[in-house]
Amino acid sequence: MFSPSLTSISLLIALTATLTAGGGAATPNYPEPKGYVNDFADVIDAQSRDRLNALCTELDQKTHAQVAIVTIESLRGAPLEHYATSLFNKWGIGHKDDNRGILILLALSNHKSRIEIGRGFEALFPNERTAQIVADMVPDLNQRHYSQALLRSARTIATIVAQERGVRLRELDPSSTP
Repeated sequence: MFSPSLTSISLLIALTATLTAGGGAATPNYPEPKGYVNDFADVIDAQSRDRLNALCTELDQKTHAQVAIVTIESLRGAPLEHYATSLFNKWGIGHKDDNRGILILLALSNHKSRIEIGRGFEALFPNERTAQIVADMVPDLNQRHYSQALLRSARTIATIVAQERGVRLRELDPSSTP
């Protein structure tokens, strides 16, 4: 089961893990990105994938913030922090001029989740806030409601970013969703 304490602990040591990642560990073979939503574990239903793509697209267009949502079957022995940081950097999530990118990662068979934050969002998403977003996903993850967990976290992130930029996102309006 996905554990809030394990994910919270991993988030609190993110800086240390980022500095020490790659110290001799083999580099995993990362998949190529397919857009904002990358469901390599095939667990997101079509309607949720469309809603997530629409939200991430609008968020990027209106706030210059990129959110990548990734599900994988397994970390294949890689530490969660190393995998997330390396994937974030390999894919170049966030525009180069301001590094306002966020990765939401689920590793299903490992029962692990992580939110990786770009440097441009470190002040807006301190470890405590990110840990809470992950903790809020855990009940849905434990019930294998992956689409719901990802929608919840993406909406929370989008709401925070939109408020920071003073914009309204159509995709967050309850009347615009079926």
